[in-house]
Amino acid sequence: MTEYEHDHQHEHHEHHDHEHEHHEHHHHDHGPMENMEQVKALLDYMYKHNRSHEDELAKMAEKLKCLGNEAEASKVSEARDYFAKGNELLSQALSQLRS
Repeated sequence: MTEYEHDHQHEHHEHHDHEHEHHEHHHHDHGPMENMEQVKALLDYMYKHNRSHEDELAKMAEKLKCLGNEAEASKVSEARDYFAKGNELLSQALSQLRS
């Protein structure tokens, strides 16, 4: 290696134009969870985060539909339905943990 070269990784981010910034890879390292309160807090965060994706998919499906891409809009709407089902299961789990 020459004096002008360096040996480390650069982190590259991909920016998406919506409510919150996303990185190219969704890597969440929340560290060790010591107790149930931490688990519940993380599940709550994930539920809210996933809800924002659900809302974005609904908007994207509507945009596709308006642009005349009915088949693609249908697929995105179907994906949104799967997000909604997953989010409902997370919500149920959270409710059970809180009771």
